[in-house]
Amino acid sequence: MAKRSSGSQQRLFGKVLREEVMNTLLAELLRDRQVPAQAERRSREGIPDVRVELPGGDTVIAECKWDEAAGPLKIQLDERVKAFPGAIGVFGVLYPDRLRRAEDTRAALADADDVQWWLHGSRGAAIADRPVRSGSVAELADHVRALPLELEGADRVAAAAGVIKYEIEQAADELGKHARIARLVADMIARTDQEEDHAAAVRIGCLVLFNAIAFQDRLAASRADVPTVRESQRRDAPGLRDAWRGICDEIDYVPVFELAIDILEVLANGPREIQIQSIAPLVKAVEETRQLKGHDLSGRLFHTLLSDAKFTGAYYTSVPAATLLARLVFHDWPARVDWSDHEFPASLNVADLACGTGTLLMAVAAEAERRHLAAGGHSAPELHKAMVEQALHGYDVQLSAVHFAAVSLAMLNPDIQFDRMDLNVMPIGVEGTQVSLGSLDFLGSETVEVQFTLAHVGVSMHDPKRVSARGVRGAAEGVIATLPELDLAIMNPPFTRSVGGNLLFGSLPAAERRKLQNELSRRLKTHRASATAGLGAAFVAAASPKLRPGEGRLALVLPATVCTGPSWEPTRSLVERDFALDMVIASHDPMRWNFSDSTDLSEALLIATRRAAKGRGGDRRTVFINLWRNPDSVLGADRVARAVSKTTPAMLEDTGTALLSVDGRHVGEMISIPEPRVAGRQWVGVQFARADVLRSALRLLDDGELWIAGEGATATIPLCRLNELGEIGPDRRDMWDGFERTRTVTAYPMVADHDTERRTRLVTEPDAYLAPLSKPRPGRRLKPLDQLWSKSGCVFVAERLWLETTRVIAMRSTTKALSNVWWPVNFGDASAEKALTVWLNSSLGLLTILTRRTSTRGGWVALKKADLEDLPVPDVRHFSTGQVQGLSDLLDRLAPADFERLPGMSSCPARTALDEGLSEVLGLPSLGTLRALLATEPVVSNRRL
Repeated sequence: MAKRSSGSQQRLFGKVLREEVMNTLLAELLRDRQVPAQAERRSREGIPDVRVELPGGDTVIAECKWDEAAGPLKIQLDERVKAFPGAIGVFGVLYPDRLRRAEDTRAALADADDVQWWLHGSRGAAIADRPVRSGSVAELADHVRALPLELEGADRVAAAAGVIKYEIEQAADELGKHARIARLVADMIARTDQEEDHAAAVRIGCLVLFNAIAFQDRLAASRADVPTVRESQRRDAPGLRDAWRGICDEIDYVPVFELAIDILEVLANGPREIQIQSIAPLVKAVEETRQLKGHDLSGRLFHTLLSDAKFTGAYYTSVPAATLLARLVFHDWPARVDWSDHEFPASLNVADLACGTGTLLMAVAAEAERRHLAAGGHSAPELHKAMVEQALHGYDVQLSAVHFAAVSLAMLNPDIQFDRMDLNVMPIGVEGTQVSLGSLDFLGSETVEVQFTLAHVGVSMHDPKRVSARGVRGAAEGVIATLPELDLAIMNPPFTRSVGGNLLFGSLPAAERRKLQNELSRRLKTHRASATAGLGAAFVAAASPKLRPGEGRLALVLPATVCTGPSWEPTRSLVERDFALDMVIASHDPMRWNFSDSTDLSEALLIATRRAAKGRGGDRRTVFINLWRNPDSVLGADRVARAVSKTTPAMLEDTGTALLSVDGRHVGEMISIPEPRVAGRQWVGVQFARADVLRSALRLLDDGELWIAGEGATATIPLCRLNELGEIGPDRRDMWDGFERTRTVTAYPMVADHDTERRTRLVTEPDAYLAPLSKPRPGRRLKPLDQLWSKSGCVFVAERLWLETTRVIAMRSTTKALSNVWWPVNFGDASAEKALTVWLNSSLGLLTILTRRTSTRGGWVALKKADLEDLPVPDVRHFSTGQVQGLSDLLDRLAPADFERLPGMSSCPARTALDEGLSEVLGLPSLGTLRALLATEPVVSNRRL
């Protein structure tokens, strides 16, 4: 097609091109990208310029003009919206006028990145908000292909998920009426998923059956040799079981049906009434949601179901976050790649050691297909088959999750027959003297014996090789899984920590859990990871050595505390030693601090490339992407990723910002920091939504220089670590190991709470008392009384803060005390105590604390003891006597004043007076601009920028 049009375009050079020619070329280029478009070669009344019939049956039409005809085009589009009320989309497209002069118009249109388009209407109604997008034909193709998901996908998926969830509940209720059958199904799930909740295990079993029924329904629609679900259902559970066995024997898809067949074996031994009543709701759910076609919609549906902890007991990466991470991972990587060649992506080794339901693996497969089509490739089915069979390696401890991953990967294209899927269920627990840690058995080992596998079946421990899974029932014992040398490790590891009761391996019995915790600690001694940070740190340590030196990439979804938390320091050290930290993405969107479903914990996305050799390159930089709008749709994630790829980050050492713009709206910023300023410290590039606030923080913390955007004047402030001036007292756990709270007056007063409606002033007095323990608490050691009380203090710094409601960061008492929610600090000098209390509550003090904070959930932040000890504060030893006295007097003057909440700090009279007094005493520029910036930071205001 390209060859036929090329010559004609050469002859058009120097002439005025007709729009019909451009429309024909546009349709050709869209078809090259697997969008079935047809153009009208001659302009006729009522006939659209370009028509697209999407696979799901929806129609999209486009009216196209040259740039100069934008006005008449909008009038014509209004008519088209009315004339085609059934079209899911009516687009307006503007061709750049410069293409009129192109020597090869088709090539110029294919290469153009300034084609403009907008969605003018849908289903007979005009679109009120019509953002005009500018980009390539490939981007236009992506938009058209994803239009059903953009306009109706969320509603259709939510409605379908509601139907399915209801019917699964009905099936589980019916199955539960037969105690023996329900127990057998629950026990089957419990053995492989460590699911202790009987009802949850039954629901998971019903979801497994639904997935298999839905997949058979898809196969029967495209293959005459596959019976329909209704035909198979006539013989109840045995009929479906035999149909699925036949599919496994004659076609394939053992990973999809294997677990479901085992469940049907149990059902088949039960009363016929239970079989009918438990299967019928699942068949009904399949039939009522059959209209969801296309991998975007069906994939979204399955993820919506699987992300419900009620049905799986786990949390998984959201589809938009997985899309964003996959898009950014492959940006400019690997080098020198011809994506049009479908065999290249299949040569990659991609592993997820905690694959769950396969969301991240699916995102990688979808991104490979997208890049293949955008590069002009025509072998998407072959690419998907090769990716699933050769490139993607998944490991998890839950059999049902691995089953769901297999179903989801197969559902992307049910017409493809897979010879194998390298998805493995890893053993976890204690059997005799053998302690198994699941995928963490790869710590220090390349091969691990698996519990079940969907690829390596019937192979002895001494002869590991890949074989087809076709026709095999169950997994043979003694099969091993090999973690190959990897090009990409992409993971969202489990978030469980060894604090707060030690939740590591929390689904197992206590005695067994302790053995696993001890074994993990033993292995981590030779790796850079801390169990205190959680299992995520251990997974990073397990995967890192398997990445190819010089080119292997690590892509992670982790708690945001990985960037700043003290317990994550070994992981940061590991990454900095062995990898170049390429990119860190953080959400500053109060609507979505997270990148995983069913959680509101703050998270970050990390991308790093394995170094060719140890040592850091001086010219390497890390890009921090701080999102103001965290995309909640696949299309939104795609647009953010495109904005990132087109935006040059601002440099920390320069001025100016690099705004990310999507459809005319700013959705975040990018800033680039030299590797030497990242390495060996907290990754504070994620701490602020705006680059200028980060610049102010780092120039103050690193150089002792006060710089504020928009202010011409600067100043120097001598700083030192807080623990050089005073000693920080015990944390709450240590305090409770020596005391208990009492209302009776004792010799040991305490500051007892952090009620932000009461804690409004810079001064306080103890309001409770502590009584020494006479014996240790169960399972704890008694802390010596003198050791605890000797660390009492008169300055109290908040241990945890909900920034939206916090009014004061620190308070001073005239009486020494301990606290359960404030860090007591003993400075030993009243004037220094007052001066530092003023500083910590000023805009500059808040700036330093926000830089060193540990965020757990947006504005719910913590000040860890190690971070507080290292917190830069004014070195009052270098202040003049007059300056120390001036700050002390300032505290006394403001002692009766009530401070407003931090989001209102810009107009708070008390805070303004404190900042102005600090500036006057120390000779600093006005802090008004900084105060306004901090007040509107999303982590403080809990509002979007």
